[in-house]
Amino acid sequence: MEKSIPVTKKQIVFFALVFICGFLFQPRGVVDNFWLKADFYNDIPFRVPYLAFLALYAFLNTLVVWYVVKFVKKYL
Repeated sequence: MEKSIPVTKKQIVFFALVFICGFLFQPRGVVDNFWLKADFYNDIPFRVPYLAFLALYAFLNTLVVWYVVKFVKKYL
């Protein structure tokens, strides 16, 4: 079982900044393929608000950065 690493204030601020940047700035390919030209939104029975799309992208982006930081700390 992996030991949990205590989270410092610096880490909280860093990942909050990553989340905010991910919320405000998305690569053009992500916006094109998953919002502007996405045909699968017509097939689902509910509307997906744009803010939900931004929040999901920011969360996934923060999660990827979290694991990259853990990998770098562990192996490099």
